[in-house]
Amino acid sequence: ANCDFCLTRLLSHYTLVLRPFVCFVPQPLIQFSVLDGPCHFWLLWRRSVMLGVPAELGANAAHQSSPVMTYSNVNDNDMETLNLEEISELPPMLGREHRPVAQTSPWLHTPDTPTDTPRNLNAENKPHQLLVMKFGGTSVGGGEQLLRCAGIVRKALPDRPIVVVSAMGKTTNALLNAAKTAVETGEVDITAIRSTHELAMKHLGIDMPPTMVELLNELERLLNGVALLKEISTQTRDRIVSFGERLSVRAFAAAFNVAKNKEEAEAQAVDAWQIGMRTTSGSGSADSAFSSVEILEESFSAIMHHLGPLKQNYSYVPIVTGYIAKDSKGIITTLGRDGSDLTATVIGAAVKASEVQIWKDVSGVQTTDPRVISSAKPVRVLTFEEAAELSTFGSKVVHPAAVLPAWQAGVPMSVRNSMAPEDPGTRIVPKLSSTETKERRVAAISSKSNITMIVIKSSRMLGQHGFLAHVFSVFNKYAASVDVIATSEVTVSLTLDEGYKHVDVPAIERELQEVAKVSVLHDVAMLTLIVPKSDSVSVLREAFTVFEELKIQVEMVSHGASNVNVTFVLPGDQLLTASKKLHDVFFGP
Repeated sequence: ANCDFCLTRLLSHYTLVLRPFVCFVPQPLIQFSVLDGPCHFWLLWRRSVMLGVPAELGANAAHQSSPVMTYSNVNDNDMETLNLEEISELPPMLGREHRPVAQTSPWLHTPDTPTDTPRNLNAENKPHQLLVMKFGGTSVGGGEQLLRCAGIVRKALPDRPIVVVSAMGKTTNALLNAAKTAVETGEVDITAIRSTHELAMKHLGIDMPPTMVELLNELERLLNGVALLKEISTQTRDRIVSFGERLSVRAFAAAFNVAKNKEEAEAQAVDAWQIGMRTTSGSGSADSAFSSVEILEESFSAIMHHLGPLKQNYSYVPIVTGYIAKDSKGIITTLGRDGSDLTATVIGAAVKASEVQIWKDVSGVQTTDPRVISSAKPVRVLTFEEAAELSTFGSKVVHPAAVLPAWQAGVPMSVRNSMAPEDPGTRIVPKLSSTETKERRVAAISSKSNITMIVIKSSRMLGQHGFLAHVFSVFNKYAASVDVIATSEVTVSLTLDEGYKHVDVPAIERELQEVAKVSVLHDVAMLTLIVPKSDSVSVLREAFTVFEELKIQVEMVSHGASNVNVTFVLPGDQLLTASKKLHDVFFGP
């Protein structure tokens, strides 16, 4: 089995025809068959080199031969060098037709003399890129939705999809409510959770799979423990909410398999930690995208190790849990609300996917929130930088941290609508074409409400060093993340998003008052225009014309820190008016 694994890993990187051959692998003497013919090899471990010769020559010939192929610097993902050596002596029975050959081209035939047109005898075994498809909770909210999304995956089978799934519908909220009830009342009630999944299986026309039944029973036992103790840690809470994704992938796999034909690969539910998704220790927020954990670098190579072989042999359809992982101690962690997006892009970056598709219940990114401004229009293409800024400054379409892994790996993304799969949605690419750049000045508008603004004034700043270091040491002490900042000779203005992560603002204010005059403005808002710096001057002029017309006092402006955004801080009660007017100006009514 180990020998077979070695050859599989070798052939997954290079399509090789080996007559006498060697590769690094500590194996004892063993006989095995390759391909589907009568060709056998004797394999002999010899100074960490496995040597193969035709079986009719026997093991003695193997001892007489010299290595013909070696490779070095090999890890799980890459073969950095490949050295070919002609053997110095051939056994008497080994004529020219048996001379050692190694081939790194995608075809199997290796003629004695090169030919201009290679013969592709085994195109089906060529490595393929994989496609990552992530489905959000609304997209898999019930049996009908599961079947619809399974159909989308089925149509994508030629692209070899890896599916990432969120919890079904409102299951995460139901799990948090169940945990809260257990703590406060000592009662355990998972009726809503059980009902959601039972109804979905009933719609599929099948019984609840045993693995789902066992998960529900495990959840109930865990909540009984919480009810008994009348307390819950963040670690236990993360474990409880993990049942949403763990149940969902099994429901999705059942939905796919119920309509599977004999030729199609079978869907298999996979918990993210089974493919190597590892994080630092910590926990995710129950009500925002914030998480104190970080995905470990080792996850990328582990994921490639587990899923990479599907490029060569797509033997099953992996349905992977989003949002959850484990730390090095085996404790379940979560990535923050909507963290399944991040799971998808990490997997996409690890396997160098052809694309990461985020399937939601909206047709891609809109020019603004369509629930607030009905005239919002679809955005057909964004750069990675624009998408990252949009998600950071209020857009709910993609998790704020999800863009970076795909961006760094150069893996394109798209945001699609599971209710309208024919809609092209929004592509997210490294760079816009010249035509796409000319079609617009402002790509989109996003906003955040309930922002806290802190203004710090001190004459100690004037010409002095170390003051800002002291100010930010206070924010570091209370683990407060600053969104936007502006400075002058004696003033620092900055914003905090308490909706993303709770911050002890009164404590920060008290400490800062020891060295400066501090004023805190609550309920302000941030309004962000996604615009390239080359167009920002004219956009700023028109924006301030709107503010002047509406008599809106702008508290702060951030421009220049990013190449693609301009952010205004203004009174929260004027955000909607400003957003509507600016949208009319830049996108039309």
